[in-house]
Amino acid sequence: MKKYYKYATISIIATLIIILLGGSNSILVQQIKPLAVIINLINHNYVDEVDINDVLTGAIEGMLDKLDPHSSYIPAENKEEVDEVFRGDFEGIGIEFSMIDGYITVISPIPDTPSDRAGILSGDQIIKIDGESAYKITQKDVFKKLRGPKGTRVVVTIARKGMDEPFNATLIRDKIPIRSIASSFMINDTIGYIKVTRFASTTMKEFQEAIKKLQMEGMDELLIDLRNNPGGLLDQAFKMADLFISTNDTIVFTQGRIPGSSSMYKARSQYQDLNIPLVVLINNGSASASEIVSGAFQDLDRGVIVGERSFGKGLVQRQYDLDDGSAVRITIAKYYTPSGRLIQRSYDDGLDEYYINNDEDIDSLEVNTKKYYTKSGRIVYGGGGITPDIIVDNNTQYNKSTREIYFNPDRLLFKYADLIKDEIPNNVNYINFMETSDLINQIHFMEWLDSINIDYNKKEITNEKDWDFIVNRIKAEISNFKWGRESFYKALIHSDEQVKEGIKQFDWAKDLIKKK
Repeated sequence: MKKYYKYATISIIATLIIILLGGSNSILVQQIKPLAVIINLINHNYVDEVDINDVLTGAIEGMLDKLDPHSSYIPAENKEEVDEVFRGDFEGIGIEFSMIDGYITVISPIPDTPSDRAGILSGDQIIKIDGESAYKITQKDVFKKLRGPKGTRVVVTIARKGMDEPFNATLIRDKIPIRSIASSFMINDTIGYIKVTRFASTTMKEFQEAIKKLQMEGMDELLIDLRNNPGGLLDQAFKMADLFISTNDTIVFTQGRIPGSSSMYKARSQYQDLNIPLVVLINNGSASASEIVSGAFQDLDRGVIVGERSFGKGLVQRQYDLDDGSAVRITIAKYYTPSGRLIQRSYDDGLDEYYINNDEDIDSLEVNTKKYYTKSGRIVYGGGGITPDIIVDNNTQYNKSTREIYFNPDRLLFKYADLIKDEIPNNVNYINFMETSDLINQIHFMEWLDSINIDYNKKEITNEKDWDFIVNRIKAEISNFKWGRESFYKALIHSDEQVKEGIKQFDWAKDLIKKK
């Protein structure tokens, strides 16, 4: 009966499409008719029984793929998850985690969340959820079991290093913010650093809180890190740029063919505008809203852009919610920087080339031959994406063994840091820790790798470049354990060549301020 009902439904849908469109002679209707015919042909003639929902979803996705890389279909079951990224919060227990040795391993409890308040620590393993084993649980089931309505209860069983027996922790789920600001701290006495990971509904609120904190710590120069920031909400990018631009200049404009798709976003003078030297880091993973911010600062001579050419995503999508709970995002316009540069790069060679090979020759000015001019008359280049004022490739190549250790799914460097963290003397503070070179023992590390049967080449991981990289990552993980997530990010940039170059550019950033 169920099978008959499905076939009847398909036939009715196909027939209705033909009937509804049959009375029209328009070219569009004639082109759509074959779709209904094909549905019927698949239904009655395909060799195997098919799930028509999968077939139709594939047809929709294929149709959108023909438009551009960023028009997309969101099935109903994925819509809530997608919306969370832009809304900036969800309800759950509040942990960053990774699956290590088959168990949910806490990387860091999110501050001021149920997990943080319950005293859950980095390195803790969640071995049971509500009394059921969590061994080899899928990530989908982790979300299903740990997330839930605010005020509901979940009992997690924790295995903690140094404790003989696991223990239970009862957590009351709460609203968990999805942070846009990964970290903010002072690099030195004058330069503040803010790492922005996305542009969601709470980004500007978090950003201004970070600014206020750094100002209280003496900041009068700012390094904004937008590397690997995929973008997000236009209004948050506009507001961030506007915070540093006190003139009535255009920050970004869009052009489309339907009413309401072409807009111009102009800065306005506000009492909270910040007149401080500004350097912005971007790379091949900086896209969309990140490119709006960096492009505006560059075109208006408001800041110095350092790093690698950005991704080149400059298409504006509008989301249309459908009756079945799904949604479709359709490109309705294109983004342009103040000088008129189109942010979107070409996708004529197909999606594989667009996504997989986006960093090939991406920093070569040969692909950016069209010249544009900043507000002061400096030459900048078009061709898609934002080409930095100072190009610094993050192309340090490490040996195969080093890469395999770093990218091992069992997070070997995290596990080793967890193993030795208690050996760091209590009188060693973060600064001493980062400046001391002999706290990570090379021989002990290799003996540990041998003990867990990791195959590696000794010469490859002990040469100076590779060993320095491994030590820095181990120190970052230990810093996270001992001094918190802020210290983790501070340790990561300790040997970051793009950050080092950014710091050198503040004299230029100061000159831009003077010439305003």
